[in-house]
Amino acid sequence: MDIYFAPLQGYTEDVYRRIHHKHCGAVAAYYSPFVRLEHGEVRAKDLRDLRPDHNQGVPLVPQVIASGGNEMRRVTGVVRAMGYRRIDLNMGCPFPLQTRHGRGAGLLPRPDAVGEIAEVMQEFADVAFSVKMRLGMEQTDEWRAVVDIVNRMPLSSVAIHPRVARQQYKGEMCMEAFDEMAGRLDTPWCTTATSPPWSRSARWSSTMAGGLPA
Repeated sequence: MDIYFAPLQGYTEDVYRRIHHKHCGAVAAYYSPFVRLEHGEVRAKDLRDLRPDHNQGVPLVPQVIASGGNEMRRVTGVVRAMGYRRIDLNMGCPFPLQTRHGRGAGLLPRPDAVGEIAEVMQEFADVAFSVKMRLGMEQTDEWRAVVDIVNRMPLSSVAIHPRVARQQYKGEMCMEAFDEMAGRLDTPWCTTATSPPWSRSARWSSTMAGGLPA
């Protein structure tokens, strides 16, 4: 089973990744803290973190966050121009600073915006996309409104966090909804759970196709 190193804003930046990769390793991919627009521009801090000379030898996958097609096109174009051909879309961030602008988990109640992003992904045929998402913003069945759109995206994998955004990273995980969602995905999936859910997931043992982020 592959291990994917999930990002933590302000901590798992380029220096941390280089040191961890050198002294620990055993990670299939490191995901960057999400790249985003701020005051209409991609943040310079995010671009510095992605600089190839700051990540030599590290299997880095840049993560981006966007509220719709226009933002997705801009951040993807900038990241691709830096030489990256794998990009992860964050549809799971639960923090109000992002969700109130329709980013992260704020996309889940907005299938039209998710559809725009799916169309933009088709414009970047040489980029392998993946998605991180939750079950919903408030309810554990909100994923149903977007799962068919996610299945139309050109994705290599989907990472599922089995909580809703209002829970952030605490509280009971909904494994019934997790199993149902995993069963509806056409793409290999993994979990971003903060504690092992497999003992409560019937689907985990038979269809696990991805890995477990650190």
